Amino acid sequence: MKDKVKGLVIGVLIGSLLTGATAFAGTNTKISVVMENVKMMFNGVHKSTTQSIVYNGNLYVPAKTAAQTMGESFTYDGKSKTASFGTKAGTFKYLDEVSYARIDGIVDRVYFKNWENPKGLKFTIANQKYLHGIGTILDNYTYTSDELVSVDYNLNGGYKKLTGFIGIDDYTRNSTNAGSIVIKGDGEELFRKDEMKGGDVPESINVDVTGVLKLQIIFESALDKGQQIDIVLGDAKLIK
Repeated sequence: MKDKVKGLVIGVLIGSLLTGATAFAGTNTKISVVMENVKMMFNGVHKSTTQSIVYNGNLYVPAKTAAQTMGESFTYDGKSKTASFGTKAGTFKYLDEVSYARIDGIVDRVYFKNWENPKGLKFTIANQKYLHGIGTILDNYTYTSDELVSVDYNLNGGYKKLTGFIGIDDYTRNSTNAGSIVIKGDGEELFRKDEMKGGDVPESINVDVTGVLKLQIIFESALDKGQQIDIVLGDAKLIK
């Protein structure tokens, strides 16, 4: 899906389509825009023509029209303020928004949603940024033994799938170390990925956690006291 929309700036126009030459932002600031009839091309084929907004050099088109042009469905959930292109995932929670049961290892080497130094720095794997997820810093030179850390969650059988993307954060893309992620359900290994290297593209995971009471996610570096390596589980979701 992301390959289809690469290079196309889409403004999600929900509710009534703007028809005048003036619009109001959420802060009640008056802005001037240009309305133009824009040809929607996909893979060189003219799919539709739609009235769109040009503002500050960016093109904004109705999200539903853009999705249909690319042969995708589009829905908008006003309650959660979520726009969905393509197949919608089932009801889910982001893993970084679920309270964990415990952390084994050096607790302050685990980060939720983003890195802390600098504050708010996003998890990034091969130039792909993630707004949600878990990141760990392993084999930092300030610690004598930090090659492994694990995070446990009490799922109590309430979820069916754990999905996300795994890889090495771009900050340590040149590390000579390698990383592993192991996912266990009630002590049984459900997923393992070893020898993750910096610069590798993110790998998607889809782990069956049906009936799992306790979920454990283990992050490990291959070389203790080797070079620092930052391992990321990005866009991690628990799907019901």
